[in-house]
Amino acid sequence: MDKHTTWLAYIWALISGICAQWTLNDYINHGDGYAPGWRREFSRTGDGMTGNLYLKNEGRINLAIVDEAETPRMWLFKDKGGDGVHINNGNDGGGDFIFGKDGGFYASAVRAGIGRKLAVTSDNNSALSARFNLWGGGDRPTVIELDDDHGWHLYSQRNPDGSIRFMVNGEIFTTGSIHAGANTISTDGNIYGSLWGGWLNDWINNTIINRFVKDIRLGGIEYAQAWNGPGFNDTPGYVITGVGNGNSDELIDGIHRRPLQKLIGSVWYNVTSI
Repeated sequence: MDKHTTWLAYIWALISGICAQWTLNDYINHGDGYAPGWRREFSRTGDGMTGNLYLKNEGRINLAIVDEAETPRMWLFKDKGGDGVHINNGNDGGGDFIFGKDGGFYASAVRAGIGRKLAVTSDNNSALSARFNLWGGGDRPTVIELDDDHGWHLYSQRNPDGSIRFMVNGEIFTTGSIHAGANTISTDGNIYGSLWGGWLNDWINNTIINRFVKDIRLGGIEYAQAWNGPGFNDTPGYVITGVGNGNSDELIDGIHRRPLQKLIGSVWYNVTSI
């Protein structure tokens, strides 16, 4: 002991007996069977220690950070046989962050970024659990896959030659057009591509619809007198549709004819003759 150091002793009662305490954060108390023992007390304003610190209990023991009013601002605990180590924000709320026994990390949301954030969240109300998994092997060296308890939904794969394949295990719905290289599938079903020289509907109109007969009809009626009149000469595209004899004598009175027409594209044409 330094001869210039002053030691002041205090006596107080403990459940286990009487202890004598001195300043400088040291005190002497009895050990088992009242044998002398030595113990050091940590300073309440900051201190250090070496070795392990053990908190022994069969139930939960919390390690807490509190404010001056002793309001918990952080809890750290693990239940015996529980799912993992729990950390939470105490009375500030926000739920538990769990370092699971299965090696996983569990939280209601995981966000990356300070300003604009990328989040992975779960509302905890889906019928199945899901996961994103990065894996690879053989001729599939790098695969990013989304699946649930019943199987895979989709994946993006980097092939050995460096190309990328994207696959969906089901239907795809989009509110906009689908683009493949310089080609487009529009929302009205039309397709734009070099194979068609532009839009598919234009190719169909120019190649099929505008080159084939869609319908035929008889056009507007025409009349000419046959008795005491010129009648009709042979005119390409016309057919006789009526011959009249109003007074029932030996001579016809008049002739009706109509042009025979065909529809190509959206235009009606009179047929020609050979």
